[in-house]
Amino acid sequence: MQKPKSTILDIGFGTAVLTSKLYEHGHKIDGIDFSLQMISIARVKMPKANLSEWDISKGFPQEVKGAKYDSIISTYTLHHLTDEQKISFIQQLLSLLNDEGKILIGDIAFETEAQLEACREENKAHWDDEFYFVAEKIKTMLQEDCQCEYTQNFLRCTYFY
Repeated sequence: MQKPKSTILDIGFGTAVLTSKLYEHGHKIDGIDFSLQMISIARVKMPKANLSEWDISKGFPQEVKGAKYDSIISTYTLHHLTDEQKISFIQQLLSLLNDEGKILIGDIAFETEAQLEACREENKAHWDDEFYFVAEKIKTMLQEDCQCEYTQNFLRCTYFY
């Protein structure tokens, strides 16, 4: 919302509960999601958005390659990728940003590996096989590519220019 009528790529937009708010304020939305059912619900809320069905483990769809965005957002999607896949994917996302663009990732995340392991131990009866963010690890792995800031369950990456 900080930049009026900005260009936004939403990865894993689902039914567009969050993205539709940006759309309603005049932002241009491109979106990628794996579920046709969710895309059909999102299209009702955002009829002029460019929404694509795609599996992000395969990179980017043609509609996104070469595009430039003011913001790239993703909520509760990237935990399906391994840490190595996350790093590669984020590095690819950086090339899609306009000057002063930002990537905003809202997901299940921990500041340290110790916090992740403590949570895993406390919840081992219900733990799944997803790959949750560890901010200190992601920041280290991306330190040559971008500046990362972490707040609870939120990681922001800003490209170096």
